[in-house]
Amino acid sequence: MKTKPALAASLVISAFLFVSSLACIFLQPDLEKLTPIWQIGLFVSLLLIIASYMFSRAVSLKTAPFLALDVLICSAILSMMYFGTLHAGFVIRRPLGVGASFDYSFILSLLILFASILCIKDAFNIIYGYSARGREVLVFLAVRLSAVLSLLLLGAILFIIIYKGMGVISWEFLTMPHRRLGQAGGISTAILGSLWMVLGAMIVSSPLGIGAAIYLHEYSKSQRLNRLITIAVSCLNGVPSVVFGLFGLAFLVTYFGVSLLSGSIILGLINIPTIILTCHEALKSVPNSLREGSMALGATKWQTISKVVLPSAMPGILTGVIIGVAKASGETAPIMWTAVTFTATPVQMIYGVIPNVFQPVNNLDYHLLNLIYFLGAWDVEARAWGTALVLIALVLGTNMLAIVVRNHYRKKISW
Repeated sequence: MKTKPALAASLVISAFLFVSSLACIFLQPDLEKLTPIWQIGLFVSLLLIIASYMFSRAVSLKTAPFLALDVLICSAILSMMYFGTLHAGFVIRRPLGVGASFDYSFILSLLILFASILCIKDAFNIIYGYSARGREVLVFLAVRLSAVLSLLLLGAILFIIIYKGMGVISWEFLTMPHRRLGQAGGISTAILGSLWMVLGAMIVSSPLGIGAAIYLHEYSKSQRLNRLITIAVSCLNGVPSVVFGLFGLAFLVTYFGVSLLSGSIILGLINIPTIILTCHEALKSVPNSLREGSMALGATKWQTISKVVLPSAMPGILTGVIIGVAKASGETAPIMWTAVTFTATPVQMIYGVIPNVFQPVNNLDYHLLNLIYFLGAWDVEARAWGTALVLIALVLGTNMLAIVVRNHYRKKISW
């Protein structure tokens, strides 16, 4: 459909208002020079939309109230800007000193963002004559925009972490233990402690989770029992991790003390529901014809599961394990009471291979948490960003390795 020049110009101006206001919400710059541009842009966009509507086929008693309401809202925003209701000293203060306060730059940027969305909506409605096709285009535009914004937010987070953390990364930082409450040295003990704890969590959770999923889908014949177990697992998956930490403090620490073993068990318990649910879905994706063909050739139930079903479901099973690794790598609350210490004590090894599971260890998440506590009191901000960068790199590296293994298995599957 051809777009009139006035509506095209309105869309361009509205897009500029949208992008610039969204950027200002996050960056919080000085709006002194940008405010007049926003006023002119919003005013011109409104005039173009009104003029295009008056000379379009969309004019009717049904559509006019919608446009009038949007124009009224945008005009109110313009009026507040022009008459100084919104000025540099404007602020919505937090009541009784509790909560957040919103200043002029945030409020104005948010209002301009809202006005730009209304202008874009009205422009597309006029182009498509307020039809169902226009609403469909707006929905698809919102969906695509949501995906782009998600990628931009993720990219912005990674960029900030890399930009602020790269300067402190060095061989000493990666291979030396920390000293002087994290102001000197490195994070070697935290890296090793995190790797051993995640490995221990996977050793605990993977057999239990995969075994439970196999039982639910391949052996259990009671649909009522399956539903009951699935509901219980789903509820367990939604339990806050701090509750698991309290459970570990009450029961595991009593027997094993604050140790690597206690932390690995509690992280494994947190991962079990995720692995059960994902592996159950992976087993469901295997066609029943493969099971029937194997049984017809004389294979036993276990031979069918081990030789046919599990290799076919392996990509989905590894996906569940990947999610479990990422979840275990980012948990702090469960292990801060059961497994970790801020001291730079290295992991004691038995025969140089097996870690002493009854000793507490350092951990990247807990190390970063303590560095955040020290901000303002000690010069540790750069090292906090470096620790965050190493933690993100380890999580991404582990996921990438697992994805490579998953894709290797997926190439062997054909049905």
